Amino acid sequence: MAQAMLTIGLPIALAWMMFCVGITLSLTDFKRVAEYPGKIAAGLTAQLVGLPLIAYILIHVFALPEVVAVGLWILALAPGGASSNAISHLAGGDSALSITMTAVSSLIIPFSLPLMLSLVLSDVSAVIPVKTAILQLIAVTLLPVTIGMLLNHFVKGEGFTRFSVLAGKSALWALFFTVAVTLAANTAVFSQLFSVASVMVLLLCLLGMGLGVAVSKLFSGDRKLTRTFAIEVGIQNAGTAIFVAVVQLQQPELALTPLLYGVLMNIPAVILIVLNKRRQDSVTA
Repeated sequence: MAQAMLTIGLPIALAWMMFCVGITLSLTDFKRVAEYPGKIAAGLTAQLVGLPLIAYILIHVFALPEVVAVGLWILALAPGGASSNAISHLAGGDSALSITMTAVSSLIIPFSLPLMLSLVLSDVSAVIPVKTAILQLIAVTLLPVTIGMLLNHFVKGEGFTRFSVLAGKSALWALFFTVAVTLAANTAVFSQLFSVASVMVLLLCLLGMGLGVAVSKLFSGDRKLTRTFAIEVGIQNAGTAIFVAVVQLQQPELALTPLLYGVLMNIPAVILIVLNKRRQDSVTA
């Protein structure tokens, strides 16, 4: 049952979150992002180069065991995902910028990840199927967002406004659902919550967020840009990392670190979401 929820319920929940993001967006948002290609390039550089560099330093400074080291490296090479887009939206980030960064990184990663794996794991022949990666991106991110944007553009009226408000609130519950499903399908991970691997994934997440914040300051970034960069650089797609470990490398033990990350990354994510909600409530009051 838990496995079925992981393979069926989880993608549906992620797609719903992205639909909820879509109904808050318009073409104007993406036109505005396109006016600042430097921000996109800087954010992607921090994610695709800076985060792996952080992971590489952690691996060697702490002389991590091979299983933990390779798992952390795979994780650092993974792209962002629908979760980071939804978290960015709920935390008060720039949804259009977040989705754009995820879309571009998801197209680059299938080529860069197999090549960079060899820096930590020798004799790597893993190749992520580009077609599968693109189809997943379309199904879970681009298609739901597009449908939401079309509804936002063509459907007007008080009824749709009420629906948008309810959908926005349900996105937070969908996020909690994805966390619960991940935990239910991977109960064995609890025994490792206080291990060196858990410390490393939290460090990777927090240092990645810190790098995102630092890069945003180069552009004198406002709260939206700062939170977007922090989340896009610090929150990786654990599902892709697990896929590489289990399916491509056929070494399930390497999936332990990404599994821990999939659980523990929600701690800073939820904190940012709660802080944003409190700020919104104070403004409303």
